[in-house]
Amino acid sequence: MFKTMMGIFGAGAASLILLTSGSMTQTSGTVTAEAATVTQSVYEDTYTPTANVPADGTYTVFINKIERDTNASHYELTVDPINWYTGEAANVEFNKENPNSGIDGAPDGYYITNEDTQTYHYAVAANPKVLMQIYDHTGQWQDIDTNWDEPVSIQKLNAIFQKPDLLDPTSFPYHITVKDGQVTKIVQQFIP
Repeated sequence: MFKTMMGIFGAGAASLILLTSGSMTQTSGTVTAEAATVTQSVYEDTYTPTANVPADGTYTVFINKIERDTNASHYELTVDPINWYTGEAANVEFNKENPNSGIDGAPDGYYITNEDTQTYHYAVAANPKVLMQIYDHTGQWQDIDTNWDEPVSIQKLNAIFQKPDLLDPTSFPYHITVKDGQVTKIVQQFIP
């Protein structure tokens, strides 16, 4: 079983987007979720058996690769599904997986598990909404800064993934929305 643990940075990151299979409430612009897994899993049971396409929904994944076809008009994501926990759910999962850690819960308020490292391929819709939090804009360390929910095109996202010199975009989780078998929205989750 492969496990990854990371932390959230500040209230801004926590209020980005939380996706839940439990209940969710919003007050004063801050989204909070009950102690439940905050994402759905994107494993084999989310594919319809005959069409081999993912079920509609929002999932949290690591994007391993972005590929485009020869005419550059269609993109495909290779993703590794993860489970994303926040708040008390993160503490429960962390303590279950790390009972002798010597700390009370997940550092920085979230915990990621990656129990199945199988990858899946998702077609990307023609004009998906893509929101980034941080990436290498210029190739200069001093220019890397957080810009919350910065919109970029799928072409720009592909360019970011093709040149991970200073900041590797594959090390961040992404919340992807699938509709009619295609990815229609991609939101990068900020981590420090």
